[in-house]
Parts: sequence; structure tokens; C-alpha cells
Amino acid sequence: MMRITIDIDVTNPEEVVKAHKGDLVGLISEVMLSKVKKKKRVERAVCEEIIRIMEEEFPKGLDQEMVKANVDFGIVDIYEENL
Repeated sequence: MMRITIDIDVTNPEEVVKAHKGDLVGLISEVMLSKVKKKKRVERAVCEEIIRIMEEEFPKGLDQEMVKANVDFGIVDIYEENL
């Protein structure tokens, strides 16, 4: 089995929060989050959106190339791994 990794490091979580005020599901339920928590929530929302798109589009591309494969998408929270 092969694995592809994509590392997401959002460098402007404050601006994202201001720009999307509630557009990102549950992103800003608490206004007074620490910078680290805001960054973590923004990064998770970005990862979830990437996975949503890949779950829709990637199988179509595999089918077009007549590739049969089991593909699993997931999010690894490195913040939790480093505790």
C-alpha cells in the first residue's frame, strides 16, 4: 500500500476567522479562542474540505483509468500526537 501525505500549516488563522465568521462549520463558536486553537480549527476545516472534494472526485478519476482500488481518507491531528 502507498500513502500520500499533505501537510497543512495555516499561517493566517486570524484573517480566516474574520473572513468566514461562521461559514466554516462550528469554527467560531467561541470568540475568545487562543491563537493555537484557532489555527487548529482552521486547519481541520481546510482538511475536511480537501477530503470532501477528494472523496467525490478521486474515485471518478480512478474509474476513468479503469483502476480498482480501496482508498481511505483521514485526518491525523499532529497537535494531539505531540502531547
